[in-house]
Amino acid sequence: MMQGRLDTLKQAASRTVAALVAVVALAGLAAPAAQAAPSRVVALEWEYVEDLLALGITPVGAADLKGFRTWMPVRLPGGVRDVGTRQEPNLERIAALRPDLIITPTFRSAKTIDTLRKIAPTMALEPYPAGRRTDEQYHAMVNNFRRIAKRVGRASRGERVITQLARTQRSLKAKLRRGGRAGLRITVVQPGGSVGSPQLRLFTRNSLTNGVLRRLGLRNNWTVKNEKYGFSTVGMEALRRVQNGWAAFIYPAQYESTVKRLTSQSSFRGLTMVKRGRVRTMPGNTWPFGGPISTRVYAERLTAALLRR
Repeated sequence: MMQGRLDTLKQAASRTVAALVAVVALAGLAAPAAQAAPSRVVALEWEYVEDLLALGITPVGAADLKGFRTWMPVRLPGGVRDVGTRQEPNLERIAALRPDLIITPTFRSAKTIDTLRKIAPTMALEPYPAGRRTDEQYHAMVNNFRRIAKRVGRASRGERVITQLARTQRSLKAKLRRGGRAGLRITVVQPGGSVGSPQLRLFTRNSLTNGVLRRLGLRNNWTVKNEKYGFSTVGMEALRRVQNGWAAFIYPAQYESTVKRLTSQSSFRGLTMVKRGRVRTMPGNTWPFGGPISTRVYAERLTAALLRR
């Protein structure tokens, strides 16, 4: 009887050990608990502010809010703290906001990235990749938006935004075709420096602008080599190279006198595209370096300008 009792105890102990081993094994295989999506985000580039807003997130801090309100076609809600310039953000202000995520462009953050990472987890994104791909910066815009959407736990919403952008562009392309504007060669022009500067920016084939033009069924008439930021900085004389096509100017109110002075010159008035009424303007807060919202607005405004008689 004693031996039987011992055998029973051994069997019970064996089952207990087996159960514990199984629990430990399962615990080791279990996925770690998901981290909470960041809710206090600081964005150090206007494009990333826009991306967050498109995802339904208001950043707690952003760089150069005055510039954002001047150049961007996106409404900025209240409660966003200005953290200095995009070139030199105020690190103390950023730290005081207690962010749980900072988003910065790589080309501006070489000197600050280590400090930013000590303040909070930091995403460093590249809006101007060095590849030779056509529309390189358009693809970077989409990819970076998706990365942000995933990081803040809103990937599904991000895909809906991208889908809506593509749908809008297809609709606008059809509208241009019906209006007899399909396949136009066009050069997009922006002031190239400070107010009063005679320089212009003409957008190259690796630019976000080129991506918009192609998706609208248009052709970029400025076909020189790709440039790092997606545009060539030139003088007014460069427009002679594209005068047989169309041109669309983008400039905010403070550049109006500068553009008026440049376009009043006889060399400009003598261009074929001017004589034939092929020059259009778009509102100054049409932003050719932004995210999916400003890109959609860009496409809509360009379409409206080209259809204007």
